Amino acid sequence: MSGGPGQLTRRPESRLALRGQTPAQVRAELQAARERLEASLAGVEQRLEAVGKWRQVVRKHPALTIGGMFVAGYLLGRLWSRR
Repeated sequence: MSGGPGQLTRRPESRLALRGQTPAQVRAELQAARERLEASLAGVEQRLEAVGKWRQVVRKHPALTIGGMFVAGYLLGRLWSRR
């Protein structure tokens, strides 16, 4: 596997994982991989939850959001025009 975005990557030691291992060792390795995957998935879920909350705030307060964006743009424009 190439390991590019969106592809699963294998650790070098896992390429030969099944050779010479007992079924119990293979099960333990699979369990460890599941735990790593679950931890990764939990992190992704937290990030997506934050995006959802941001969108809720924009929907609840559109005028405040537009005003804040206008002020931020004005201040950035003033900052960059001085250079």
